[in-house]
Amino acid sequence: MMQQSFYQGSFQVSGLCGDQILGARENQQDSFSILTGDDSLLLVLADGMGGYTGGELASRAAVEGFSKAFKREFPTPRERMKSAVDAANEQVCAVRKKGGKDEEMGTTLVAAWIGKDGLRWASVGDSLLLLIRKEKILLLNELHQYSSELDQMADEGIISREEALHHPSRNFLTSALMGEEIPLVDLREDCFPLVPGDRLLVASDGVESYLQSLEPARILYLSMLPAAELVCSILGGISRENSADQDNATLICAEIAGM
Repeated sequence: MMQQSFYQGSFQVSGLCGDQILGARENQQDSFSILTGDDSLLLVLADGMGGYTGGELASRAAVEGFSKAFKREFPTPRERMKSAVDAANEQVCAVRKKGGKDEEMGTTLVAAWIGKDGLRWASVGDSLLLLIRKEKILLLNELHQYSSELDQMADEGIISREEALHHPSRNFLTSALMGEEIPLVDLREDCFPLVPGDRLLVASDGVESYLQSLEPARILYLSMLPAAELVCSILGGISRENSADQDNATLICAEIAGM
């Protein structure tokens, strides 16, 4: 578990915590990192896939590659984020070539950059960038799943809503870091404003179903918790459900307060 405070601009990150659980899996294929600098706070998470050890190696490589490249100076925020995504992908490529047997390894990636003006992010795949604001949980990043295409097909009347919801490929990824050309990247260049009381969450998809089950009153309660207690509450709730198919679950929370 990691916990610390960070001050920036007109607001402060008064609490910061990250932790993870195995769920029903035998090994941990999620990786995460929390980095602080002179002008930024960076939260990075990757959810690996590919064989028993492949996912673990891929996610670790992506987090390390992104974090290292992000420290370099670039003319614009977009270039800084895009370069870091490319570096993460290149590091996954290097690990794939070295691993041999895990040729199909890959990983998702989501990175949240909190600077003096607010929040920017980059994401590939279906890991989550969420904002708890009062009794609502808002999804900030675009999820690269086949579900988006299925829902559009349903809107256009090509397939029924029922077919879209129960399609066997609904949760397949349409983009990931595989050491090859990246099909889709969600890159937020303009700052998203953060306000006192916000709880910013970076999470692997092992957290998603639990959060979707929460009632507004429970979400409002979570929005008032310090970062460490919020992370403990959510991961503890997932553990207590003891689902036989529970994936690895990783959660980072940044608690936003006024100066």
